Amino acid sequence: MASPFHSSFPLSPPSSCHGGGVLQFATRAATSPFACYCRAPAARDGGDDHDHDAGILQALAFNGNGSVHGVLDPGVEEEEDEAGDGGGGGRRGSRIRARDCAKRIMGLPVEERVKVLDLLQRDDGALTVSDYNDILSALARAGDHDSAVAFFRALRPNGVTPDAQSYATAVQCLCRKGAPDEAKEALDEMVARGFRPTVATFSAVVGCLCKRGRVTRAMEVFDTMRAVGCEPTIRTYNSLIGGLCYVGRLEEALDLLNKLKESPKQTPDIYTFTIVLDGFCKVGRTDEATPIFHDAVRNGLSPTIFTYNALLNGHCKEGNPLKAYSLLMEMCGNAACPPDRISFSIVLQALLRAGETSAAWQAYKRMERAGFEADGRALDTLARGLCRQCAALADAREVFGKLVASGHEPVSYTYCLMAQALARGGEVDAAVSLLGEMARRGYALRKRAYTDVVRALCERGRARDALRVLALVIARDFVPGRNAFDALLGELARQGRWPDAMAVYAAAVKRGVLVSLKRHSKEAMLVQEQTETRESSVQPCN
Repeated sequence: MASPFHSSFPLSPPSSCHGGGVLQFATRAATSPFACYCRAPAARDGGDDHDHDAGILQALAFNGNGSVHGVLDPGVEEEEDEAGDGGGGGRRGSRIRARDCAKRIMGLPVEERVKVLDLLQRDDGALTVSDYNDILSALARAGDHDSAVAFFRALRPNGVTPDAQSYATAVQCLCRKGAPDEAKEALDEMVARGFRPTVATFSAVVGCLCKRGRVTRAMEVFDTMRAVGCEPTIRTYNSLIGGLCYVGRLEEALDLLNKLKESPKQTPDIYTFTIVLDGFCKVGRTDEATPIFHDAVRNGLSPTIFTYNALLNGHCKEGNPLKAYSLLMEMCGNAACPPDRISFSIVLQALLRAGETSAAWQAYKRMERAGFEADGRALDTLARGLCRQCAALADAREVFGKLVASGHEPVSYTYCLMAQALARGGEVDAAVSLLGEMARRGYALRKRAYTDVVRALCERGRARDALRVLALVIARDFVPGRNAFDALLGELARQGRWPDAMAVYAAAVKRGVLVSLKRHSKEAMLVQEQTETRESSVQPCN
């Protein structure tokens, strides 16, 4: 059966340049299957690297449309040859922009670049499989994995027998371009032809298959690896364990980890433990992941930041933010592995979601001392939580100030809570200013926010300022609540400003708000009588 890595396409690397038109390879019937024709001369010997490379690019640029008719771009097909071969099907090929290919190779180190470009100028009859491997490797290192794979597939149809290096390079390219099934087929063909892949080649295929969730096929490669006498490295085991965790086969992953701990050949590293631990945390089994963490420490391994973050994330996702907070504080005291920005962010967000504002504030201060900045969303949530705590006004102001300074616009709710906190804390002028800022920005004014501000002003006898706040609310087409009208009417009545009180009462009735001016007048008269009684009792006797 024909191999899927064989192609009827002619090989594509250009050889020495002769006179002619478009750079084009001859058919397989020609004397040299890789012969080409072009008008531009080769670079002169003795020139420096820059002149040499420029000469190659210039030669490619002179080839008509700058295309090499070959196989280095499998995504573009030529038209079928109408002449055909008598079998009803014409030869199909592909083409590559030769200048683009050369430009990729030009990004390689100077010595390697000159070597490969020299190969592109030599007669094909003088090229060995090792030379073709150099071109194949150059394409791979230049990041053109598609072209490298297509180049490899064209070797055998054009009379070049791939060797172990050819297969290894092709397998690596297939893995890097995310084609695990094709990589496994190439690996199987490599083994079937009597070549022994290196551990790096085997490991690349195992890792590529596991990343795509093809663990069963990865197991087949793993078994083949051991069958040919190639001992897997810990990197191979880590890939396989990661694949098992990825598809939810956690017990098998843990069993393999335990076998590795008892193996005389391979010893699990901290990444092995971290992979299994993270797998348990992601499915809500953090309590089972914690013993794995302690087991790693008992084995003399130092947990990495990835290990800690996996546990932090697990605790938080399971609704245990205080456990995560405790672990975070433990990390802060660990000079070998202090928390990073991700660690703080995971715990801070979880504490805020759970309403643990005090712990969130401590985590934020630790985060700040460590030199990290919380994102705007976390600051917004933290500011709201602190605003709800009467004793945390100074902290709330600090966070709110940093939130505004960071360029993150607080939401309307945060503004309102801040205004309420300022009013309750006695900073009434700051609260009034904040309400004015909200109005200028077009934010909705929360009823409780402006009511608390009006009350605070009235308690200080500042009825005129309270009236201005109420007018600001009405100007925004909001209907003030009954509590705001009551507070202002009470203060105006107490001051004896009956015309102003009547005007406020009329505004409330007009807007359908039910308030009692009579009640306020009775309360004001009672307060006045009590005041007069006290004053008369302290007058000296004649």
